[in-house]
Amino acid sequence: MVYAYDADVTLENGKSVPTLEIADNIPEHVWQNYEALMNPSAFSEVACANRLSEIPSFLFNISQERLLAERLQRKSDDVQRILHESRGSWEQACYQLTARYFGSKTNAFPFELLAKVTPMTVLAKIKDQPRRVEALFFGQSGMLQGDFVDEYPSTMQREYNYMSAAYHLSPMSGHLWKFFRIRPPGFPTIRISQFANLISRSSNLFSKLLDTDDVKQLESFFQVGANPYWNSHFRFDTPSGSDATSEPRTLGMPMIHTILINAWIPLLFQYGEAHGSQRDKDRALSLLNQM
Repeated sequence: MVYAYDADVTLENGKSVPTLEIADNIPEHVWQNYEALMNPSAFSEVACANRLSEIPSFLFNISQERLLAERLQRKSDDVQRILHESRGSWEQACYQLTARYFGSKTNAFPFELLAKVTPMTVLAKIKDQPRRVEALFFGQSGMLQGDFVDEYPSTMQREYNYMSAAYHLSPMSGHLWKFFRIRPPGFPTIRISQFANLISRSSNLFSKLLDTDDVKQLESFFQVGANPYWNSHFRFDTPSGSDATSEPRTLGMPMIHTILINAWIPLLFQYGEAHGSQRDKDRALSLLNQM
C-alpha cells in the first residue's frame, strides 16, 4: 500500500499502484510542513530552523532556560569528579577545570595533569613574579628538558631548576603533549604561556568567579596574551617565519567562551547545588544567557 496526498501513483512501467488518498484527512498546510521538514533546505542544518521566528518569545525563553539547566546538569559529572579529586576544594577544582579546557579536546588530559603536578601552594608564593610562574608551568610540563639556543627557554630552564630543587618538584612527561592537527596559535606551548599569564593575575580563580555577575568582566579577565617570545615562535628555538606577528598572541573569544561554558559556569552551578544556593544557580544561568 502506498500513501499519497491527492494523486494516484504510477510506476515507470505504466502500472498503477493501489493508493490511499489522504487529502480529505490531513489539511494541505500540514502536509506542506511535513514535506518541508523531511526535505530541509541545503542552507540549513536543522530542518525547522527557518520557522524559529514563529515560536512565541515566552515559549522560546522557557525552552532556552530549560535546555541551559539541562546542559549544566550534564556537565556536573566532570565537576564532581574533579571536586572529589580536589578533596572538596572549590579553588583547586576551578584551577584544574580551567587548565583542562585551556587544552581544548586534544590536550585536555595533559593540561589537567599539568595543574595536578603544579601545586597551588607553590604558585601562591611566586604569583607576583610572572616570569617564574611561566617557568614553573613550562618546567612542570616537561618541555624544558635538554639544551636550548634562545635566551628565553634557557632563562625559563634556569628559573625552573632553582624552583624544582627548592620545592621538590617532579615534572610530567613532555611526550604527552600533542601538536599534530592543531593550528599553530593553539599549540600547547602558547596555551601554557597564556595560562601562566592568567594565573599570575590571580591564583584565586574561584573567588574571582564568585565575585563576578557580569560576563563581560569574566571575558576581560581571560583576555590574556602569551609571552612576546611566542609572537615569532610556536616551539622553543624554532622561529615561526611568515607566521610571526607584532601583536600579542591573546586568547580568542571563542576559546574564552569554551572555558566559561564548560568549566566556570558549570562549577558555579554545582556550587549552588551543593550549598543549596538558588542565587548561585540563577547567576550561572544568567551568565549563560548573557553570552
